[in-house]
Amino acid sequence: MNFGVLGALAVRSGDRAVEIGSRTQRLLLAALISRAGTVVPADSLVEIIWGDDAPAKALPSLYTYVSRLRGLLRAGGEDVLLTHPPGYLLRIASEQTDAGRFEHLVDQARRAAAHDPEAALAALDEALALWRGPAYAEFADEDFARPEATRLDELRLAAIEQRFDAALALGRHPGLPGAIEAYAAENPLRERPREQLMLALYRCGRQAEALAVYRAFRTRLDEELGVAPSAALRALEAAVLRQDPALDWTPPAPSRMDMTTDVSDAGRADVSGAGAADVAGKGTVPMEVSSFVGREADQAAVAAALREGRLVTLTGPGGVGKTRLATHVAADAATEHADGVRWCELAPLTDGAGLGHALAAAVGARQQPGLGIDESVRAYLATRHLLLVVDNCEHVLADAARLIESVVRSCPRVTVLATSRTALGVPGERIHQVAPLPVPDGDPAGAAASPAVRLFADRARAVRPGLDLTGDNLAHVAQVCRQLDGLPLGIELAAARIRSLNPADLAARLGDGLRLLTTARPTAVERHRTLRAVVDWSYALLSPAQQHLFDRLSVFAGGFTLDAAERVCGEADLLDPLAALVDGSLISAGPTAGQVRYSMLGLLRAYGRERLAERGELPQVHDAHAAYYAATAEDVGTRMRGPAEGQCVAVLDAELGNLRAAHRWAVDRRDTGVAMRISAGLYHYVVYRFHDEVVSWGETVLALPGADSHPLYPVVCGAVGEGLTLRGDQRRALAIAQHALDTAADPTGPLCLPVLKVLAAVALYEGRLDDCFRWAAEQSRVARLHGDAWRDGEGLLFQGLARTYAGDPAAGLAIAREQLRVTQAIGNPTLIAWARYNQAEALSGSDPDQARRLYEEAVALAGSVGGAFTETIAEVGLAALLTRCDEYAAALRAFRRCVDQWHRLQVWHHQWTTLRNLIRLLVRLGVHEEAATLLGALGAADTAAYGADADGMLAAERTLTAALGTARYPAATGAGAAMDPDAAVGFALSTIDRVLAQLPGTPLGR
Repeated sequence: MNFGVLGALAVRSGDRAVEIGSRTQRLLLAALISRAGTVVPADSLVEIIWGDDAPAKALPSLYTYVSRLRGLLRAGGEDVLLTHPPGYLLRIASEQTDAGRFEHLVDQARRAAAHDPEAALAALDEALALWRGPAYAEFADEDFARPEATRLDELRLAAIEQRFDAALALGRHPGLPGAIEAYAAENPLRERPREQLMLALYRCGRQAEALAVYRAFRTRLDEELGVAPSAALRALEAAVLRQDPALDWTPPAPSRMDMTTDVSDAGRADVSGAGAADVAGKGTVPMEVSSFVGREADQAAVAAALREGRLVTLTGPGGVGKTRLATHVAADAATEHADGVRWCELAPLTDGAGLGHALAAAVGARQQPGLGIDESVRAYLATRHLLLVVDNCEHVLADAARLIESVVRSCPRVTVLATSRTALGVPGERIHQVAPLPVPDGDPAGAAASPAVRLFADRARAVRPGLDLTGDNLAHVAQVCRQLDGLPLGIELAAARIRSLNPADLAARLGDGLRLLTTARPTAVERHRTLRAVVDWSYALLSPAQQHLFDRLSVFAGGFTLDAAERVCGEADLLDPLAALVDGSLISAGPTAGQVRYSMLGLLRAYGRERLAERGELPQVHDAHAAYYAATAEDVGTRMRGPAEGQCVAVLDAELGNLRAAHRWAVDRRDTGVAMRISAGLYHYVVYRFHDEVVSWGETVLALPGADSHPLYPVVCGAVGEGLTLRGDQRRALAIAQHALDTAADPTGPLCLPVLKVLAAVALYEGRLDDCFRWAAEQSRVARLHGDAWRDGEGLLFQGLARTYAGDPAAGLAIAREQLRVTQAIGNPTLIAWARYNQAEALSGSDPDQARRLYEEAVALAGSVGGAFTETIAEVGLAALLTRCDEYAAALRAFRRCVDQWHRLQVWHHQWTTLRNLIRLLVRLGVHEEAATLLGALGAADTAAYGADADGMLAAERTLTAALGTARYPAATGAGAAMDPDAAVGFALSTIDRVLAQLPGTPLGR
C-alpha cells in the first residue's frame, strides 16, 4: 500500500489505484498521513473534519468514516489503520509515502554529493519526479496540513537548488543559465540560485553577466527588504571580479570525504574564507574561537538523529564537550531551517522559575495578555521552523523537561537539541551519549593520531608554540590524556599548564592529584571523581589568595568586569590575581572591543560555590553581589537618560545574567529594598527596550513584604505599568498606576512621575484624549517642580499628541517645539527622536514635506541607539504619510517593515494601529477583499480605534461593503475574524508582497 501527497491525494495497492471517494474520507486520510506513525486523538479528527460545525453525533460519524476507510486500506488481510485510544493510528513506514521516498532520495543525494555528484543528480531527478503538484494539494490550506505542506514545498525548492549544484559539479554549466534564471524568477528573494547562476555564467565566460546578476539582486534586497547580500555572495562577486582560478570547474575526483558533507558546498568554490561561523550567523549560535578536534563521528551521528527525530539530547559528564558539539551541529543545521537557530543558555539560571523567560528572551517571544510566559513562548513558536538549542539543562532538569516537552508537542516545525548531564526523560527523546575522546593505547606509533592527543597538542601549542611533541614528550602527553580519561575539559586545563611545565612534570603532578582526590572523596560517583580531580588539581596549584578569589567569583552569572570583581570581592586591586586565574584557564577573558569581560565555566562556577559554602561565606558574597548590581542598575539607569544611552543599553544587556541572579537572590532572601532598587533602576531599560522578563521581576517585587510602603514603590509600579501597556493589558496597567498614586505618601513627589506617565499613556491608547492631556500636564508640572527635564519632556510628548489627535495640530505643534527645546538640552537620542515624531504628527496634515523629514530624522535617531520601539512608531507615521501622498510602493515597503518589527517585538497594541493604517492604504489601491479580511481580524482582536483612526475605519467599512456586496464582505471579515494574531500578521505580510509585485514601477512589479 502506497500513499501520495505530493500532489492530489492518491492511494495505490500494488499496481491498483484505490479510490477514496468522498471528500470527508480523503480529508480524514490526509490528516492521518500527515501524522503517520503517531496516534491522532479522535477529538482532533472531529475538529479537522467539521471544525466549529461538528454535529452532536460527530464521534459516531467519525467511527463510521474510519471503519469504511479501514476497509479500503486493508492490504493482504492486515489493517494499517488501527484504533489506539484516544484515537487512531495509521501504521505505515515512511517509504510507503511519496513524501517519505522524496526525503530519503534527497538525503541520499546529500550524502553522495561530495564524492559522486552523478549519483546525487540521479537521486535528485528521481526525487523531483515524484511531485505531481503542490503538497497536500486539495488540503494545503487546512490548518492540519499547512505546516507539513510548507515544509515539503521548501524541501522541493532546496532539492532543485541541490540539483543545480550537482550539475555544476559535473561541469554542465553551459546548459544551466536558462534553467537557473527561470527558477530564480519564480523565487525572486532566494539567494542560492543567484549564486549558482553567477557561477554558471562565469564558467561560460560571461563574467559581465555574472556581475550584473549580483548587482540586480543586491538592488532588489535593498529596495524590498532593506538588507544586503550575504557575506558568501559578496565574496563570490569579489572572486568573479578578480577572476579567481578557484571558480574554474575541475572534474570531480573520487573522494573519501564524509558522506554528510552539505550539498550546498558541492560544485562551487569556497570564496568566503569562512567556515561554520558563517552559517551560525543565521541564528544565535555562539561563536567559537578555537578549533574543534576529534568529534567528527559525533557530529555526523547527531545531525542524523536530528533528521530522524524532533528532540535530541546530548548527555554526558560535565566538561565532556556537550555544548561545543551542539554549537557545531547547530551551525551546520542552520540552513536547513527557514527561521534558523535559536540558542537558549540555561547556565545563568539559579532555579527553574526563570526558565520560561530565558527561553522567551532566546527566541524573541513576549508574554501576551491572558497567557503565562510558557504559553506565550509556545504560541510564538507554533508557526516557526527553527532549531532550538537548550544548553545546560541539568540544574533545572524537571522544569526544562516539562517546557521542552510542551514545545515539541505543540510546535510541529521546531526541532530541539538539548544538552544535559542527565537525559530529560521526555517521550520521543533521542539520547546521544557524548563520551570522552578516545585515548591512545600503549603503542607509541599511533599516539599522535589519537583525538585526545590531537586536542592536547592543539591547545598546548596555542600557549607554547615551539613545544616538541615527539619521543618522550609524546609518551608523557599520551599518559596525561589517559589519566584524564580523554575528558576534553581536563585536557584543555592540563594543556594550559604547558606554559610553565614540561609534559613529564605535568604527568607526574597530575598522577598525584588523581590519587589524592580518590582518597579524599570516596563517595563521589566515578565520573565526578575524574572530573573533580582535574579541577581540584588546578585549584591546588593556586595560592590561597587566588583560591579565595576563585571561590568568590563563582557568584557571578554570565560574566563580569574587573571593577565588578573588585567591588563584590571587596579588594582594591585584583588585576594580577585575576590574570593568574585566566592563565590557569579557570577564568576566561572574552573578546571585546571595549572593556574586557571575564567568565567562568558552569562546572567551575559550581565547584567554586561549593568551596565558598564550605568557607561559610556564600551568603555574604551573594549579598555583596546583589548590592553591587542594585547600584549598577541605578547608576546605569540614570546615565541612560543622557547622551550615552547606547553605551548604557549595551552594559545592561551584558549584565542581564548578573542582574537576574541578584534579583533572584534578593527575592529569595525577602530583601525588598535591594529587589526594589534593581527594578526601579531598570525602569528605562524596561520602557524602551522591551525586556519582558524584567517587567516580570517588577511584578514579583510588588508582592514582597513591605513593598507598598517602600519609597520606590511608585517607580516600580510605573515600570510594571509600562510593560503591561506594551503587552496590551491597559486595564491592569491603569489599576496598578492608580493604586500607586492613591497610596503614595506624596503624590506630587518625584518618585510618582512614572505612574503619572502610565496614566497618560493608557488614556492615549484608549482614546481619552482630555484625560491624557490632563495627566501629561500634571507630569510636566511635577517634573518642573523637581527639576526633572526628562520627565518634563515625556509629559510634553503626550500633551502634544493629545492635542494633535483631538484635532488641534497647531497647539500640538507648539507643544512639540517646546518638547524639542527641553530634550535637546538633555541630549538623549530617544527623547529627541520622540520630539521629532511629535512635530511630524502635528505637521503631517499641513506640511507633508517637513513632516516626512521629521519622521525620517526620528527613525534614524532611534535606530542609532537600537531603540526599535520609537523607531517603528515613527516609521508607522511615515508610512501613513506616504499613503496620503500617493507614494504607494514606498508606503507598502514601510508598512511591511513595521508589521514585521511589531511581530518580532510582540507589541500588539501598536500592531493593530499599524494594520488599521495599512487597511486604509489597501482600500485606496482597490485591494478590497484583503482589506476586509484584515478589518475582520482587527474586530476579533477587540482593539478599539479613536479619532481619525475610528473615522478612517468607518469610511473603510462603508467603501468595502459597497465594493464587495452583502455576501462577499461578511465572508471576508468572517475569514479575518477566524485568524489568530499570528495568522493575521502573516496574511498582512503576504498581502503586501502580492500587491507590491503587481504595482507598476516597483521592483517586484517590473
